[in-house]
Amino acid sequence: MQRNNIRIFFFLLVAVSFFSCKKKEDDLGPTVTFGAPYENQSYNVNDLVQVKATVSDETAITSVSISLVDANLSAAHVSRTVPVSSPSMVVNFFYSLDNIHLESGIYYLLISTSDGKNDSHTYRKIFITGIPRVVKKIYITSYSSASQTNLSYIDSAFSTIMPYHNFSGDYIGSAVNSYFQQASMCGNFTGSFTGVRLSDNSTKYSFSPIVSSSPYFTGLYADEKNNYVAQYDGNIRGYDYMGSPVYNALATTGFYPQHLCFNNGYMITEEKDKTSSAKKLVTYFSTGSSKQQFPINQDVIAFCAKDNDNVFVFGNSSGQGVIQLYDLIHNNIWNPYPYSLAAGAILSAVKIDADTYLIGHSNGTIYKYNYQNPSVTTYLTGYVAVQLKYDLISNRIFVAEAYRISSFDYPSASLINSVNSTETVLGINLLYNR
Repeated sequence: MQRNNIRIFFFLLVAVSFFSCKKKEDDLGPTVTFGAPYENQSYNVNDLVQVKATVSDETAITSVSISLVDANLSAAHVSRTVPVSSPSMVVNFFYSLDNIHLESGIYYLLISTSDGKNDSHTYRKIFITGIPRVVKKIYITSYSSASQTNLSYIDSAFSTIMPYHNFSGDYIGSAVNSYFQQASMCGNFTGSFTGVRLSDNSTKYSFSPIVSSSPYFTGLYADEKNNYVAQYDGNIRGYDYMGSPVYNALATTGFYPQHLCFNNGYMITEEKDKTSSAKKLVTYFSTGSSKQQFPINQDVIAFCAKDNDNVFVFGNSSGQGVIQLYDLIHNNIWNPYPYSLAAGAILSAVKIDADTYLIGHSNGTIYKYNYQNPSVTTYLTGYVAVQLKYDLISNRIFVAEAYRISSFDYPSASLINSVNSTETVLGINLLYNR
């Protein structure tokens, strides 16, 4: 009997100890109470946001940080660490919205805390007004000889073309990256693929071609942050602003890529057979693996994305301009404009909106194409546009001709400015302030 009592005693002792330990376990993260900013308070980019909060925990606080996330709770700006003082502390911190790329919209200030075991995340909604996006400079690519390509810009009065940077070798394409304030130039047979920082004219990266009887680089495409280069050996390579690789795909055996376009996460390429006149459009996944392909009979001049599922293909078939629409979902290309264009070739094209496009024609006319009607009407005459650019913010059209660059109001087509070039103009690029 005595043994049973002893056993019961030890059982109760163990049980009490067990439950006492359970009670002492720390299952709760720190508590955070916002004092400032207020819910839905408004700020401008470059403002300082005073963040006030109380943070407490029953055991300890090991870390406190403040960050900014967008409406989807994805990181939008840097995270700042707040010094930890005690298990019960007051945060009074100034968080700088010093990111010129923040767009206007709803954001959340996020206070993240930890007690070493449990984390807590507390949000406060604010509204941020971004810096207006405007054209900062207009860059011109030109050449005076086959062995040198030049990068210049138009002065603020739109009266003089100012030399900026010279590139050795020939040319196949150029681009300007507003996000990182850089320009890129790509050669064909002899010219390198080079990135230049526009703030100080320094070279960020340069990839030299292997010079032979065949071209080395065959195309250049740029999106908001990266550059994509087509090569005759079939490689399609993507690089960030530092020149580090971010993408790689390989053209169909025996073909080489030329014009490129990213749309809704897919890379679309025009690929040409090295030994025949065969051409096709090939779509690649974001991973670089091939998704689908479709034969075409035109030489592509420009891709213009209509929407996430359709891309306009402007080009020429046997020297005659054609307008086609590529359906990514059904892997099909068709003619949305069932009539013949004016005799001659398409030289350039630019998107105004999902239904409206301007087409530079070899006959010296710039046509307006409307998808919904459908119709092709004369927009401007007397301009042989080798390249067209549209600034949605100011509603301006920029027209590059062989020896002249002009800007027009859209849709009135009123001439705003014009400047002549002493060198042959190859193209223009718009640099925005962000």
